[in-house]
Amino acid sequence: MAAETPCSVLYNDIRSFGGLKHLEIARMLINGNSYLGSTLLEKCSSNRSYLTRYIVHREPDQCAPAIYSDFAVTTLNLSAAICSKLGGGESAYQAIAEHYRGPAANEMMSALASYKLDSRLYANALNHIDNFDGNAVREKSTLYLMLFVATGALADPIQGVATVERFCDSKTGGHFGTTETTVGRGFTGSLEQPRTVAPNLGLLRTHADNCVDMQIHPLTRDPRGTVIGSLPKTSPSITDVGADASREHLRIWLEGGRWYAQGLGSTNGTVLESGAGDGDIVIEPPRDQREPGKIYPPVEIENSDRLHLGLYTTFLVIVD
Repeated sequence: MAAETPCSVLYNDIRSFGGLKHLEIARMLINGNSYLGSTLLEKCSSNRSYLTRYIVHREPDQCAPAIYSDFAVTTLNLSAAICSKLGGGESAYQAIAEHYRGPAANEMMSALASYKLDSRLYANALNHIDNFDGNAVREKSTLYLMLFVATGALADPIQGVATVERFCDSKTGGHFGTTETTVGRGFTGSLEQPRTVAPNLGLLRTHADNCVDMQIHPLTRDPRGTVIGSLPKTSPSITDVGADASREHLRIWLEGGRWYAQGLGSTNGTVLESGAGDGDIVIEPPRDQREPGKIYPPVEIENSDRLHLGLYTTFLVIVD
């Protein structure tokens, strides 16, 4: 059986959880005045066969962003409709929040992974919503649902996250940012220069119990480098990070046969722990410890070093 697409997860979940028919969902999501190819979608709004084949079960590479209405408005309308089906009141919004933070999110991430889309980016966005400045259940339920709807409709977690970010910045007054931790590792250490590195490197995520993930994250040789963070906007990137890593936390690139790492203005900073036993080297202090106007230069990294991003993310540098 073929894997369920992100779009079909969207439609099927809202039908089963929210009690809305596919046709009702489509009428909220899609701009009837738009065209899919040469077809005016308003004329197909009641054609169930067309809806099922060309809208609900669209493959990720067939998605057409131009057919959709504003996702913020759509989400608010869907939220109100689902809330009504669930009986209304704060308990309904609580149920929406729990569902789209829990089982529905898991289904969407599974669909993304099936199509080799970045499910970690979706998971990181959920963590950012968890820490969102707004505390009202209704606000968070809207954000969880909006992430689900935009990601599913577009089959693109990057655009799904961007939709939620824009909504937070312009509508809620909240900040879709990184939770600031009290102290990073080794930020009182010196800023001495490190040494040479091997020509091909990768990163392995390690944990406090000394467990090491088996997945190697290769570092690109492309001059643009690799961005590490919870919600990076560029590719290639590594999103296997903890809750206090910034959206774009650290960049690593190859230049002149040497590998360099530089902070990207992160909230909680980065420290390099020397694999040669030469102590800790600050790549970028936490935001509240940085000197105003100071630019922190790139730091060379090498095999067996450890990179500590904030408190909760550590990577072992290895020869790949």
